[in-house]
Amino acid sequence: MNEQQQPAEDFRSQVQRLVAEGKLTAEEAAGLLEGMSADAPEAQMPAEADAYQDSDIPPDLVLKVSGYTLTVLHDGSLGAPHLSASEDGVLRLSGTPKGWQVQRADHFGGHWGNLKAILTLPFVPRHVRAAVEGGNLTLPDLSGEMHAEINGGNIRMGRAASLNAEVNGGNLTAAEMGGPTHLSVNGGNLTLTGAHSLNASVNGGNLRWAGVLAGGDHRVEVNAGNATLHLLPGTSLRVDADVTVGAFKADFATSKSGSFMNTRHAGQLGSGEATLSCRVAAGQVKLLTE
Repeated sequence: MNEQQQPAEDFRSQVQRLVAEGKLTAEEAAGLLEGMSADAPEAQMPAEADAYQDSDIPPDLVLKVSGYTLTVLHDGSLGAPHLSASEDGVLRLSGTPKGWQVQRADHFGGHWGNLKAILTLPFVPRHVRAAVEGGNLTLPDLSGEMHAEINGGNIRMGRAASLNAEVNGGNLTAAEMGGPTHLSVNGGNLTLTGAHSLNASVNGGNLRWAGVLAGGDHRVEVNAGNATLHLLPGTSLRVDADVTVGAFKADFATSKSGSFMNTRHAGQLGSGEATLSCRVAAGQVKLLTE
């Protein structure tokens, strides 16, 4: 394997440079430097590219984030991916047939307090697989698919072609999904804006979704939790909801039938080109147009 080293630059200096270049906001920089003493020297974590061969590595990411903060950035001026961290020898960047992988170097688990890391890429990441357990991950826009599993912790991301996410405690915030979305919330919070499809289950926790549904079949199932759907201008759908010991609310006209324990709701927004099926048990679905 071929190990590559990047020019040394301490973590604080790198953060400050990225702010000056407009690649990090002042707020993001403050988060990365929070808890770090201004007088204490920071270790440099070079890019340990245990590369299988750069030319054979796809522009994809496999990220395992536990107990630390990882920020991923795109910088087309770089010649190769570069990983730096506020502590030395803890993380490893490896080139694999599945893409560039960031993971612990020791494999022994544990948490490292205020460990922060920055992964800078010379390419726009395509597909990303991310597992977050008690950490924080920030991603730039992607050109492909996002697969995310959160077991405590946070993911913040921008655009992607599609999203497959499972949130088991923690938070996921995403925007501008051009294709399919498969969402599972089992405790925690998932916020998605600018979507064009909806396929979601909520088993405790909260789903906040905003987008346009103008065709196709869509569904949301809530079992003890909450789903709030903001239907943006351009939406055209027929909605059908079955509710058992729960609540369904819409700010447009719907009909209601059934008993006190089990009710059915139906309505139409626009010409009804898309269909939305809602199933609610001991939870709530709310449809908003404003």
